[in-house]
Amino acid sequence: MKALVVYGTRYGTATEIAEEITRVIEEEGIEVDLADARRLKDCDLTPYDLVVAGSGIKIGKWTKKSLKFLQDNKKVLARKKVAIFVTCGAANEEENRAEGQEKYLDEVAKKNLINEPVATGLFGSVYDPEANGGMMYKFTMRFIKKDLEKKGIDTSKRLDYRDWDEIRAWARNLADMLNE
Repeated sequence: MKALVVYGTRYGTATEIAEEITRVIEEEGIEVDLADARRLKDCDLTPYDLVVAGSGIKIGKWTKKSLKFLQDNKKVLARKKVAIFVTCGAANEEENRAEGQEKYLDEVAKKNLINEPVATGLFGSVYDPEANGGMMYKFTMRFIKKDLEKKGIDTSKRLDYRDWDEIRAWARNLADMLNE
């Protein structure tokens, strides 16, 4: 059994999640390759039984290269087990999770995959007041900062909303699917 984990990231949050998914699947005895979508050219998916694709979400969108990976390999992925994940602010609070699932996972799968994914992962994000983004990012961050401050959260510090136990359990479930 062999798996490929492909991710798109802007600030490193999706990278860290992809690395942890890779580590956990390897612990389960499966060979795994990890690839940054920005560095993928022509990717031969033939050797892989499972392909995991993920992205950080910025201003409501997957990274261009991770989405392009899904689009460019749509026909080949139809013959593979495929799982997708995102890291986004919608996963940080329970009341936003259903919307995040629909917008960033269900709709992306419907548009970019022929078959439904075997699993989807909606994982929390990181609020980092030191992150450098473009003008739209800074504009959006002002609203997020105000919302956090209303809740009494210190916005001068980095906040990590990722649930690493959830991420590891999700990765173990993927490995179990392959080992069945």
